[in-house]
Amino acid sequence: MQVSITTRHFEANEQVKNYLTEKLEKLEKYFSKIISIKATLVKEGYRHVAEVNLLAKDMQLVAKEESDDMHSAIDFALHKLEKQLLKFKDKAKEHKARRLSEKGEGYIGDENQS
Repeated sequence: MQVSITTRHFEANEQVKNYLTEKLEKLEKYFSKIISIKATLVKEGYRHVAEVNLLAKDMQLVAKEESDDMHSAIDFALHKLEKQLLKFKDKAKEHKARRLSEKGEGYIGDENQS
């Protein structure tokens, strides 16, 4: 997984970059086929904006959040991304289960009982 961090209108210190990198690495527990993640951190006056673009095998997800603090903006954006990843994963499971049930495979309860 490649991680790219871009900042605009300010220079992020190592603490913020390490915080973001640690949080991004935790996303692999939800979906292991992540190819790259591009994070953009923007400071406009009192607003702090975190935008995260995730590119995986079969999808591309984007989460953008704004807050008064950069750490909370990062947390909110990553929370959105986690919800999107879980939703995608659940849809994939449902699709696979539906496909198996149509074929009549994988379900013990479908056997004819006399």
